[in-house]
Amino acid sequence: MKRTLLLQVCRSLADAGIWCIPESTLAAAAGHPDLHTLRVALNRHVKAGLVEKMGPKLYANPFLKPPLFALHRLANFLRPNDQFYLSTESVLSEHGWISQMPFCLTFVTNGRSYRYSTLLGDIEFVHTEENPDTWANNLHYSEVRQVWEATPEKALADLTRYGKNLDLVIPAEERE
Repeated sequence: MKRTLLLQVCRSLADAGIWCIPESTLAAAAGHPDLHTLRVALNRHVKAGLVEKMGPKLYANPFLKPPLFALHRLANFLRPNDQFYLSTESVLSEHGWISQMPFCLTFVTNGRSYRYSTLLGDIEFVHTEENPDTWANNLHYSEVRQVWEATPEKALADLTRYGKNLDLVIPAEERE
């Protein structure tokens, strides 16, 4: 992919409000070249500072700043075909059920477990065997973050289920 085409595509996508560009979108814009050739060109453009690699096969649009809660929204780009929701320490911290801020966002997913280190921060996906149909009563959708989020009770149950550290959880009688 030539530099001029990359910049033209990025400008056009920025006009459409797209701040994170999947490799597949760039491949389509370049006429579906050989993936190896495309990746070599994209790596060259990253080294030249034209674009930044946001995560695996994802690039930051240089003409548009990431939106508010971009790290949360990035999860949708990382796992477009999986069902998932924000949970464990990420939710408990916001509700004052643990005293510390988590160092990464943790999502429970029906997909595989994996931890991504991205340009914006770390995102961890933890696999669950639970049927996604059972999640419905314990989740709500955050419009501003564009992700599903667990209730604090569900997040605490997940924290326990996945054997995470319970020492930071504030006892129920001490929570505000």
